[in-house]
Amino acid sequence: MKTFQTVSILFPLLALPASATVIWTGATSNDPFEGSNWDFTSSTASAVDSNVSVADDLTITNGNVEIPNLGGQVRLQVANGFSLTLNNSILGLVAGGNDGVGGEPGGTGMVINVTNGSQLNAFFVVNGADVQVDGTSSVTLGGGGNPVNFSTINLTSGSVLSFSGETPAAFTTEHLTKITVDGAAAVDGVNINVATFNGASGSQVTVIPEPSHVVLLGLGGLLGFVRRRR
Repeated sequence: MKTFQTVSILFPLLALPASATVIWTGATSNDPFEGSNWDFTSSTASAVDSNVSVADDLTITNGNVEIPNLGGQVRLQVANGFSLTLNNSILGLVAGGNDGVGGEPGGTGMVINVTNGSQLNAFFVVNGADVQVDGTSSVTLGGGGNPVNFSTINLTSGSVLSFSGETPAAFTTEHLTKITVDGAAAVDGVNINVATFNGASGSQVTVIPEPSHVVLLGLGGLLGFVRRRR
């Protein structure tokens, strides 16, 4: 009986698909839709194509990637439950492009991790994208229609979020409720500042440090002063 129970428990676990990572190499160019720029060795995926969901995690480290202008609007698309991670990298657009990044239409969502000094410079994020921006990184969205489309963006102290085509008033009306700071709702003047950007046509969102952070910085400076006096 014990042997049967062990086998019956292990069998469904063995049947689950293994999750791996598709790794950016940039071997041929900076085009994310060129298969030779990715290492698929540990993945069941075999291609990264425009508007086609990649059913695995994507990682770009020390890369400079540009979504090509293929006409119309295309996106780098990740399947439900998977992620795209930028690590000390730039993911942007070829000049004149109006393309973006996101999940599959009608899906349950995916995660975009913008980390370690990375920049996500796209026209939009869409289809359940949960964008996590660390304190060393930035996101710039160029679209003026609905650049945060069925998606959310979480900031932390040091993060910068910019909209090239959304004024502060438009940002407040259309996107404020889609933004969080360390998981808490963004509130202008409380945990974020919203200023003009790109002349008068855009807006830029920065995080207001928590009072505890300011106090710690002040104490650090005071201790340094006392040590120098001694």
